[in-house]
Amino acid sequence: MPTHSCPSRLALHKRLAWIAVTTIGLMAGVPATASIASPPPSPTATPTVESRGGESVAMPKMRAWTYIVADADTGDVLGGRDWHWKLPPASTMKTLTALSLVNRLQLDSQYRARKVDIQAEGSKVGLKEGSSYRVRDLFDGMLMPSGNDAATALASAYGGMQPATQAMAAEAERLGATDTVAKNTSGLDEPGQVTTAYDLALILRESLKNPQLQEIYKQHHVDFPDVEPTEPGAARKTIRIWTENRFILNNYPGALGGKTGFTSQAGRTYVGAMERNGRKLIVAVMRSAESTERAVNRLFEWGFANYNNIKPVDKLVDPQPADETTPVAAASYDEQGNSNLPQVAVVESSSEGSGRTPLLVLIATAALGLGFVIWRRRHRGEFAPSPPDDAHEVDLRERDGSNLR
Repeated sequence: MPTHSCPSRLALHKRLAWIAVTTIGLMAGVPATASIASPPPSPTATPTVESRGGESVAMPKMRAWTYIVADADTGDVLGGRDWHWKLPPASTMKTLTALSLVNRLQLDSQYRARKVDIQAEGSKVGLKEGSSYRVRDLFDGMLMPSGNDAATALASAYGGMQPATQAMAAEAERLGATDTVAKNTSGLDEPGQVTTAYDLALILRESLKNPQLQEIYKQHHVDFPDVEPTEPGAARKTIRIWTENRFILNNYPGALGGKTGFTSQAGRTYVGAMERNGRKLIVAVMRSAESTERAVNRLFEWGFANYNNIKPVDKLVDPQPADETTPVAAASYDEQGNSNLPQVAVVESSSEGSGRTPLLVLIATAALGLGFVIWRRRHRGEFAPSPPDDAHEVDLRERDGSNLR
């Protein structure tokens, strides 16, 4: 029977196929939003906010899917668009990595880089396998040139990627960043790894309270240690690294730092802060289709110009008190790759308790069975399943390793 002669049946099959795919994704711990999102908004959309006198005040035209402008001190959200929209973070995830590990690792302790660190994909600061680095050096290498090798090394220094991302999950929960899911410390595309403009503002707001992170975010450049010399007594050479944040790089007045990002899944992302006349604003932008510097600058200028004239539209939640933590020295590893820091692991979330397992197994079995039936019918020419009409692949452009941040 031709597919067009039975539209209701086809629609049902399409929906069932979509449910099967989504269910299997959930079984693997991957939210459907990790790879599927609604269609993008108009690239020239101009949201408005209300002035204190009741008039509408237009925000700048932005070619970005979601963004937010917030007061770092009061938490007032001045304006934005869809700031709870969950999207891949790219290297803005490194702000959560830094905030989560800066008080959990001894900054002066030494870490010896491993092969797994230097094999990190995308942008790198240039760690050398077997060379030793201060943990503080790794923070510089991760936050300034967006080194994914340094981000991976920080995870290794904390005992591995699992304890590091568990620490990130605990920190996100403390901040109220409930839409953030961390799968790695670098922000490289990984199924299920998402955040929002709102959550990024929460993370940076808390980061601005940390003296070490304040200093790193405002650094224009530093001399980073190169490979360790093999000759006894020889001086270790350094390489100069610069920040990727153009507001700091170009000595923009009032810039407090922040983090840029780009991957094929995330597009251009950014979170940063600016101070003017004693007022600190935070801007976060996700999936921008234009120059990050131009787009972000428009939002900062709008926020400072209209601050006294508009009513806040939302508020950043205040964080819970931080637990007392004792920083640990960077981990060392034996020849089998075993860490000496098993004690740093964070307790798994209760949402992953064993009580759900039998039901999920049954759902997965049913979903797989349904998928097989759909496959059989597709190959018999009865219909070709596809996702619902409102589904939209997140991938924006061909992956370019040189642009991974």
